[in-house]
Amino acid sequence: MSQIYIRRCPACETENAPEVMRCVCGTLLSGVDLMKKRGQAEPSIEITPPASTVTATELICSYEDCEQSNPPGSELCVYCNRPLSKEPATPDGNQIHSLLSLPQALRDRYKILHHLPTLGAEAELLLVQENTSCVQRVAKIYRHGIHGKSEVRERLQAVPAEHRVVVLEAGVSDGHAYELMEYCELGSLKKFVQDKRPDAAMLESIVRELATAIASVHKAGLIHRDLKPENILVRTLQPLDLILTDFGISSVLDATQRLTGTARTLPYASPESLSGVIDAKADYWALGMIMLELALGQHPFAGLSEAVILHHLTTRELELSAVPDAYLRKLLRGLLLRDPKKRWGEEQIMRWLARDTSLPEAVETMAMGGFREPYHIGQYLCHTREQLAVALARNWDDGVRDISNAQLLAWFRDVQKDQNAVRVLLDMRQDKKLSVDLQLLRLILHLAPGIPPVWRGETIELPAILGYANRSLKGDEAASNWLKQLYNYGVLEAYADAGNKEVASIVQKWQACCKQIEQAWQEAFGLVKDYASKQLPGEHSNIDKLMYGLETDDSAPLHRLHARVLALVYDERWPERLRKRLQVAYAGLQAYCPWLSALGEIEKMPVASLLVLEALLPEAQKAAERQQKADAWLRSTEQDAAAAIKQEVLQSIKSLRTAATDSLLPDSAVEDLQKALEEYYVLLEKLRTSASTEAAWQEAKKSASRVEHIAAGISRELNQLLARRTENQGWAGQEMRVFLAIAIIVALVFFRKSYFYWILLLVSGFAAWRFLPNFLSMRKIRELGEQL
Repeated sequence: MSQIYIRRCPACETENAPEVMRCVCGTLLSGVDLMKKRGQAEPSIEITPPASTVTATELICSYEDCEQSNPPGSELCVYCNRPLSKEPATPDGNQIHSLLSLPQALRDRYKILHHLPTLGAEAELLLVQENTSCVQRVAKIYRHGIHGKSEVRERLQAVPAEHRVVVLEAGVSDGHAYELMEYCELGSLKKFVQDKRPDAAMLESIVRELATAIASVHKAGLIHRDLKPENILVRTLQPLDLILTDFGISSVLDATQRLTGTARTLPYASPESLSGVIDAKADYWALGMIMLELALGQHPFAGLSEAVILHHLTTRELELSAVPDAYLRKLLRGLLLRDPKKRWGEEQIMRWLARDTSLPEAVETMAMGGFREPYHIGQYLCHTREQLAVALARNWDDGVRDISNAQLLAWFRDVQKDQNAVRVLLDMRQDKKLSVDLQLLRLILHLAPGIPPVWRGETIELPAILGYANRSLKGDEAASNWLKQLYNYGVLEAYADAGNKEVASIVQKWQACCKQIEQAWQEAFGLVKDYASKQLPGEHSNIDKLMYGLETDDSAPLHRLHARVLALVYDERWPERLRKRLQVAYAGLQAYCPWLSALGEIEKMPVASLLVLEALLPEAQKAAERQQKADAWLRSTEQDAAAAIKQEVLQSIKSLRTAATDSLLPDSAVEDLQKALEEYYVLLEKLRTSASTEAAWQEAKKSASRVEHIAAGISRELNQLLARRTENQGWAGQEMRVFLAIAIIVALVFFRKSYFYWILLLVSGFAAWRFLPNFLSMRKIRELGEQL
């Protein structure tokens, strides 16, 4: 018997012929695999059935907090992931007492009554009773090592107690974190409406209670993220008081949107949350689904598999025609708008409750439809552009590879047939200077311009950027490089151009401060450069620079300043702290940095100039080091000169003594003495005109001054000696010697011998008259010379 294959529509489960590519409901079937028609006999291969068979009827989850229907044959509930069985997997009281015990902090005051149904992923819920008052409470005992989100707990305290379950006590005991909460005997909203279908008045009361509670959660800076009837408790009926519980997967609301994990209850999940993008409006979608379920008496997705629900959420509007109340349909239409920006919030709900006739009807404007075939990346199966954008942002490395190997290009061209996306990919591929990371970023923004800012798989919202800046300020080189790439690649500008106002504000402040820094840098660096070009004493000339003109980078070192720029912009106390640090750092450098006074006083500098001054601190330290080396060279040179002059003084005195004590009869000896005196007086004049305070100079000056009077006496005697020698040159000349010789001969020949003696006496007296003073002067000079 020939087998008959069909294509089963994932939306309406209509069986279509193999050649049919579009279901009557409009769903494309090109990506749906062929399967055997129901009732078709299997081939003649016998398969031994398992010992326990599963009925062909739908299986209902037996847990009170779930109770969802599951496809036949399922072993685990597709909603809560717990085993499917006819009996709830709740142990009896005795078993609870044997398996669980309260932490020491609660054990003496409370006893366990029974276990409450829970997923058990991170904690167990126990109904306990106080020993003294018999008041019942709920104890939430976290598993060992697991603690609730501290920031969520802190913000949850800001939610009024009338809108949330009251936490009476919390702490850590025996290694387990625990919370003791109030117990609502009436149970959850799901249990409450099972017995009685609410009327219009009751529905309005529920809307009022939940809208107010959701708004209070948002005002505290939280998104609940898991609103469903099971997480809404009934505190009282008259008046109706509904409170929210189970904030286990709540997110801190620090931005308009954020990327989150996929933890959620699918039947109440908003379309945007399927891709991981979520904001506060996701809770209002959940409110709309809850009210739609209450109005219909069952969930609109009841009995549908997760795949069908996903397909429905991504490709269709919710059908509201079955809701009998037209005014309620107006509310549901506003709460279930697919565009979160246009989805109703607290303001519109309050106007609806007040019967405001001016409240316009909500109109769905977001285009329906998804991809022809889903794109699989990582663990994500993407049916829409937004889902693909978020999946690429979450699986950045896989996205980079898919762009590099042209897999995305081929898919958009051959499968999706999206020419616009193909053009974007081809244009980026031809730009050789564009990195693959930037190509992926531009593709993500092309697919989903409103996606929360992400770069290389990490959020780049303001808190994350400031976190990197803080790590960079502490010396983290990787964080500094991350900020540098973020700025140089224009990542934030791309999101700002796509319409992200928060990022545009960051870009405007960041770039404005960088421009101010560049202007201040050019002014300051010019002064530093002029000073650095001057050659100081003791420095050698850079021949290569003189000959070839070595180039220097005069641009501001912004790559090292991004963390400080962000600190200046977003921390109002940081500039003053920096100002004080610079005052201390430059306190000992001002004498070595003449350009510092030209920049102005540190106390009055603008904040951008402070960063420039901090960046120039190494240059100031180099200038101080240069000047200190020059000063040291001058001191060393002066010390060497002082030592040399001292040696010259000693040598001059020694030479003067030698010349003065030698025989001065030769003219050369007199000349040597004159020369020694001249050298001495030259040194003495040099010492007297010097302003040096070096000890060697002062010692040399004292040494020279001590013998100055002796040198003066020698000079005086020498001058007299020279004067008499000049006078004696005429008396001791050749003519006088010839005359005396003739006179002596004549006296011997013509006169008596007595006359000869008189002549000899006369000559001797004349000689004594002319030469004895010279002899006395020479002896005086010798005596003075010996005193040196």
